[in-house]
Amino acid sequence: MKTFAYFVEPALYSIDLSVNIYDKMNIGYCFIKDNTYSKSSFNKNLVYLSSFSFFSRILFILKQHKLNDNLIINGYNNLPFIISFLANLFFLKKVNIAIESDTQYQIPKNYLKRFVKYLYLSIIFRNKKIFGFAGGSNSHMLLFKKYGMNTDRIFLMPLMVNNSRFFTKKKVFPKTFTFLYVGRLIKRKNVESLINVFNKKFSEHKVVLKIIGSGREESFLRNKYSSSKVIFLGPLFENELIKEYHSASCFVIPSLFEPWGLVVNEALSASLPVISLENIGANFDLIKSKNTGEIASDMNTFGDIMVKLLIDKKILIEYSNNAKYTMQNIWNYNYYQTCLIKALKEIR
Repeated sequence: MKTFAYFVEPALYSIDLSVNIYDKMNIGYCFIKDNTYSKSSFNKNLVYLSSFSFFSRILFILKQHKLNDNLIINGYNNLPFIISFLANLFFLKKVNIAIESDTQYQIPKNYLKRFVKYLYLSIIFRNKKIFGFAGGSNSHMLLFKKYGMNTDRIFLMPLMVNNSRFFTKKKVFPKTFTFLYVGRLIKRKNVESLINVFNKKFSEHKVVLKIIGSGREESFLRNKYSSSKVIFLGPLFENELIKEYHSASCFVIPSLFEPWGLVVNEALSASLPVISLENIGANFDLIKSKNTGEIASDMNTFGDIMVKLLIDKKILIEYSNNAKYTMQNIWNYNYYQTCLIKALKEIR
C-alpha cells in the first residue's frame, strides 16, 4: 500500500524525521509551508505546497489522493486534510487518512468555540477512514477519544527529534550552575515569571540563567532583566544551540501551555534534567513516567525545584543519567518506526 505524508513546515525536527524514517521506508512527502522558526542548513530539494498557486495545490492534493492508499497529515485544519477528506466523501476511491497531532485534549472556555470544535471534530473523528496518530500516550490520545474516534483507530506516533544530534559521551556539569531556557520570547512562554523566580531564589548564589530565543518580548525582557546572571543569547540553531545544551546544568520550560515541547526532547537527549510547568504535553511520556526531572504546579514550586537541583547534586546526576537512557534506548527513531509500521499494518 502506497503512503504519502504532509508535514506542516521544514523545521529541523520534521526534516530529520523525513530523512531518517520516511525516506528509508519509501514514503513520499511534502511540506505545507516553506518557512519555519526552527532553521535548518539541510539543502535537499523539498516540495512546498505554499510555492504553488491555489489551483495547483488542489490538483497536487487530489493527485496524491488518487495515487496513494494512505495519507498522513500533520493536523486537521489545513488544506491537504480538508481536500483529502472531501475527496473521500465524493470520490469512489477512499483512502485512509491518518491525522498526526500533538494537540492535547482541552475544552475551550468560549462556548461558541467549544460548540464549533465539537461539531467539526466529531464529524471527522467518527469517520471510519480517519485514524489518529497521537504524539503522546496521554492527553494527545484522549483528544481523539473524546470526540468520538474508536480506540482501535488511535495509534501512538511519538513526537521526535533527532536525538543523536544532542548526545554527549559523558555529561560534564559546568563549574557555575547554569539553567537553560530555549524557546520563543512571547507571553505564553512565561519567561518573565521564570526570570523573576530566578532572581528571587538565587540572589545570593553563583548561578546563571541563559535564555535562547527571540520574539515579541525580547527587547522588553533584555532591557529590564539583562545582567551578569540573566544572559540573553538571542536565537541559536544547530551546532551553536547544541553547544549551549552541553554546557548547561539543567533545562527549564516554564510555558503556561505547550501542545508538546520538542525542546524537552532536545534537552533530555543532551543529558539535561528538566524542570517543567504542569501543562506541557511532553511531561507524561518524557518526565513523569521516566524520572528525568520534575514537574511544578506553579512558579513558586518551580523555583523551589530549581534550588533543590542546585543543592542536591546526587539527584541532578540521577535525572541526567535517566534522561540519557530514555532518549538513547526508549523514545527514539527506532520506537517511532516500530509505531509507524504497526499502525500502517493495522490500518491495512
